[in-house]
Amino acid sequence: MSDSARDSVTLDYLWLDVEVTTQPAVLSLLGNSGESTIHTRETLRIAVSPSASGGWIAEIGLRRYRAADDLDLGELVYGAVHDRVAYWAREEGWMRIHAGLADIAGRRIMIAGPSGVGKTTTMVQLAAAGATVLGDEAVLIRDRDAIALPRPFHAKHAGRGIRGLNPEAVSTVLDYPDPIAILDPAVINGIVVLRHAPAPIDLIVLLERGDPPLREPEVEAATGGDAIVALAPDAGPFTADRGELLRSVIRLVESAPVVKLRMAAPDETARAIMDLP
Repeated sequence: MSDSARDSVTLDYLWLDVEVTTQPAVLSLLGNSGESTIHTRETLRIAVSPSASGGWIAEIGLRRYRAADDLDLGELVYGAVHDRVAYWAREEGWMRIHAGLADIAGRRIMIAGPSGVGKTTTMVQLAAAGATVLGDEAVLIRDRDAIALPRPFHAKHAGRGIRGLNPEAVSTVLDYPDPIAILDPAVINGIVVLRHAPAPIDLIVLLERGDPPLREPEVEAATGGDAIVALAPDAGPFTADRGELLRSVIRLVESAPVVKLRMAAPDETARAIMDLP
């Protein structure tokens, strides 16, 4: 990061406004080009400056932290923001589900699957096919309603293999052993601002890898039990009460149909989701 070229922006993270004054590389980890209809409950101020002894000093709220390098700084700031979002989500009765979220032809569709199955790639392909893709990994649910957690998309393998990915969507690449591309969801959708508002879930799609690899995706009806098994285990830091999480998932799957989709190539998988009745 350069010691100069400091930017100051305010980011909308649902109940949290994040006022950030720092270098652009840090903003790229948080910037989501999004706004929400959720009433703001807190403003979190973050300022980052170089440390005289090397690394960075991050002032987050009333606390100061030292980060050894860019990755350490990114993880520190990103974690602080999401800890506060998690707090307000719990206060407002929302539960976090590991899934993607898209609006397709007037319907809100939740797309779940195990880590590494290809949700982010599928979501990018859905946007290319005409869907409004709201999130690639974290969805908050309350009763039947859902809203995506506003955040950049995270593409493994530096985004390689995502066919047709707009290079302008890549804000930065994190230098992990398996590099992660940070993608701006508004650019992926081809819009300036991505708007987030709660809405009822109309369909739940459970992604499964095709084994062996399929030429065309295969779709079949699934049960509420299938959805509970897929959705309930991963609540992350957003849900302290596992029993309440399970009850929320049960209420959700009782109100929305569920299908299993065994995946083929990402563009074919996205097309199959777009065509679901």
